[in-house]
Amino acid sequence: MAELLRNPDALRARIERKSHVFGAAQARVAQANAETRSAKLYLNPVVDASLSSVAINGSPALADSIWNAGVSETWELGKRGPRRAAAELHAGATRKEREQTLLDQLSLARRSLAEVLFLNLRSATLDEAYQSAERGAELERVRYEQKALSGVDYDRLLLDLAIQRAELARSRAEARAALASCTAVLLGECDLEGAEERDLEVSLQVPQLDTETALSRRPDLQALALESDSARRSAELASRRAIPDVTLRIGYQRDNSLPPSSARDSVSLGVSMPLALADHGQHDAARALARADELTELRAAATLDSRAALRGLSERQLTISQTLIHLEQESLPLAKSVLESSQRAFDNGGVSLTDLLLARRNYVALRLTLLERRFELFTVQNDLIHELGVQPAH
Repeated sequence: MAELLRNPDALRARIERKSHVFGAAQARVAQANAETRSAKLYLNPVVDASLSSVAINGSPALADSIWNAGVSETWELGKRGPRRAAAELHAGATRKEREQTLLDQLSLARRSLAEVLFLNLRSATLDEAYQSAERGAELERVRYEQKALSGVDYDRLLLDLAIQRAELARSRAEARAALASCTAVLLGECDLEGAEERDLEVSLQVPQLDTETALSRRPDLQALALESDSARRSAELASRRAIPDVTLRIGYQRDNSLPPSSARDSVSLGVSMPLALADHGQHDAARALARADELTELRAAATLDSRAALRGLSERQLTISQTLIHLEQESLPLAKSVLESSQRAFDNGGVSLTDLLLARRNYVALRLTLLERRFELFTVQNDLIHELGVQPAH
């Protein structure tokens, strides 16, 4: 599973193969493709038949009857083009929505994997600190029994140990909850055996793209633009209802009521068309145009929100990166040095137990802070990649 965090292609393949949400997006694309194929079809012809002048008394029933049969075909005028274009644009929008669904699921999966790794590493750090404190407490118990350590200091040490035990238990519970959530997202085990803290640093590389270029290519924004264009073509289709469609009919008649010397068989041709007097698509066209305007406004609003989000995320990324450099190069080495000095001084009776506990607390807190900042940087970079609508750079 550590490979899923390190290899974007492996994670993408797993999501495409197992994600039910992505599978639903695939099904929507199949529906839209079927609608597109349907929009290209011609209307089916209509066959009609009738029997009239059937005697119900006197002569045989069918002796003087009249048989009619015909075939009618309606020819749409000015409607096939807009209907086909609207369906194709809608299908294009669903394909872009499928791309966005994949990006959403990838972002969620990366976040879940990173959270499991972060909480496991935090638990490991707390466990290491707790084990060290427990060993120290055992040594101090001997000093306490030898009257070399006061009862107050020993109780303070036990209290600090209890606090660390509670923090470790809470961290492990959070790690188990994150693991369950990750398992649901990936539809499989999220065992990150082999993953290291450095995976939170190198797993994500934000592509260097111009913001406007990236937003113009983002699938969900492209989908809104395509749906808007589709709605405008639907409005055009509705307005074309003012053009009446022509129905042609060719018929055959067999009239048995005529004498044998007369022509009993005949062929007829007919033309019919509706008159678009009350309803000529004006209201459906207005509704479709309003829908197009709605989608255009939604796209503009989403673009503005994304620009602001990208600026904020970029600032956070810079700030966290600078904080990490300070913690790694200055604060943590200093805290480690202070802890080691305090431990030696305490062993020689130079400082109190309170000073030692404080130094140990500061060191552990800085290690946890460093880990938290790395996880925070990962989530910020993950959000940046998601807002840009791209895959992480290799």
